[in-house]
Amino acid sequence: MKTFCSLVVLLRFALCLLVPVTAVAAVEENASYVLRPNDTISLSVYGEPDLSVSVRILKTGESSFPLLGSVKITGMSVAAATDHLRELYAKDYLVDPKLNLTVSEYATEFISVFGAVRTPGQIPMPVSGHLDLVTAMSAVGGLAENADANGIQLIRAAGTSATFSMEAIQGATGRTQLAAGDRIIVNQSAMVGKTVTVLGQVHKPGPVPFPLKGTLDLINALALAGGTTDLANLKKVSINRKGTATLIDFKELSQRGDRPYLLQPDDVITVAERIF
Repeated sequence: MKTFCSLVVLLRFALCLLVPVTAVAAVEENASYVLRPNDTISLSVYGEPDLSVSVRILKTGESSFPLLGSVKITGMSVAAATDHLRELYAKDYLVDPKLNLTVSEYATEFISVFGAVRTPGQIPMPVSGHLDLVTAMSAVGGLAENADANGIQLIRAAGTSATFSMEAIQGATGRTQLAAGDRIIVNQSAMVGKTVTVLGQVHKPGPVPFPLKGTLDLINALALAGGTTDLANLKKVSINRKGTATLIDFKELSQRGDRPYLLQPDDVITVAERIF
């Protein structure tokens, strides 16, 4: 019984210690927060209820306080702004003023993600102010199917810009920190709507969509056209590119398999008929 009572006492002591530590951590986090326009702050002055006020910080960085008028506090931490207001009140109005300044509502700022992503729109900046590139891309669901994975443009609110690939963003580049007002624009693949045309002895003659990744070879193009018929002359496959025709021995090409014949959008492939 004595041992049990001792454990209860120790548990109560530990719980008593936990609450102050958590409270202190919250106070320290609030005190270090840097004030910005559109934050709503609350000021309370001990023994002076008429001086207590809740105000929003204007875009100019100023807020209006009783007796003091407009005071610029944007860019200051909560702790620094508290000290500044204390000095102003002590200078002309109060003797040893005791006041408390807190953020009652944090300003919401955004970065924008537009273009070929799954859910384009605005992403609110966390209160901490820390948001990186890979997190922003994840927040919009990643790239859409028609995206150019090498054409992700970051336009800074400050006016600079840079272009990244999705592969780079998934690596070290993804830790690039964003700021409020930054924009991410994901370009559409240049291959959207592009085709090659396959004619002659194939099962499904007509246009074949060019892959959005930008690479299509002759073997895959004929496969997408349903493959060649029994009447196809595999030694005479013609590639017409901007008016210039090239004759390909497809049988040799497919058997070799080491050097694919790469196509370009708007190429016209014609598989000749075999003559018996």
